[in-house]
Amino acid sequence: MIGIDMTGRVTLITGAGGGIGGGIADVFAKAGARVYVADLEMENAKAKAGQLRAEGLQAEAVGLDVTQNEEIYALVDRMVKENGKIDHLINCAGISYNKPYMESTDDEFRSILEVNLISVHNCCQAVLRQMIPRKEGKIVNILSASSRMGSDFFAHYSSSKFGLLGLTQSIGLAAARHNINVNGICPGLIETGLGEKQGGGLIQQMSRYSGKSQDVLRENLRKSIPLRRFQSGEDIGYMALFLCSDLAKNITCQAINVCGGMRMN
Repeated sequence: MIGIDMTGRVTLITGAGGGIGGGIADVFAKAGARVYVADLEMENAKAKAGQLRAEGLQAEAVGLDVTQNEEIYALVDRMVKENGKIDHLINCAGISYNKPYMESTDDEFRSILEVNLISVHNCCQAVLRQMIPRKEGKIVNILSASSRMGSDFFAHYSSSKFGLLGLTQSIGLAAARHNINVNGICPGLIETGLGEKQGGGLIQQMSRYSGKSQDVLRENLRKSIPLRRFQSGEDIGYMALFLCSDLAKNITCQAINVCGGMRMN
């Protein structure tokens, strides 16, 4: 039987305090990896890491502002000192302002680009400096179904994810000569806290602007998915686990949909 065992592997996951990142942390820890649960909100990181440790798994809580390069490099240095290496980087930190395009602002756009795009570049560079001498490592960037199709309602978020798709392919090409794989995952519809701190989550804001109830909108969205079900953070984690395994050694520079059939490219 073929299985994926990450015992002895060291994994850094940004935005891992909850939502998609939390689901990914669950999957990697259960596969045996030592997981660094990095999140802007230290309390969320502690809660997730504490939950994993209570299950007998290996997890470390880390407060990390991905827009601060010095914090990124300090964490990478710490991980290398503690483990001698970093095997996997999963870039999952992200924000969104869910509102019609004509109501969005320059400052919101800059904030989204800083977190969703520029910080990924910085995290990748910091970790690659450790992976390249070892000629080994895996990077997975969490993209979006919106990486492939624009949206009036979260135009800036979609733009950042389009950019991250191109960045993922470009970093993948640069890293390939060092035997390092870089891929992206495009999740479909997942109910998380994304956008709540920027004015409201997707369904909440759609309800506000449309006048329809959140329950009606949620059901309409579910029916728009060919498989008729939302995805979970763990669903994304399973794909990330595969991409970080030896089974995926010849997969790089790809963006793989995990969306219940919403996107087919």
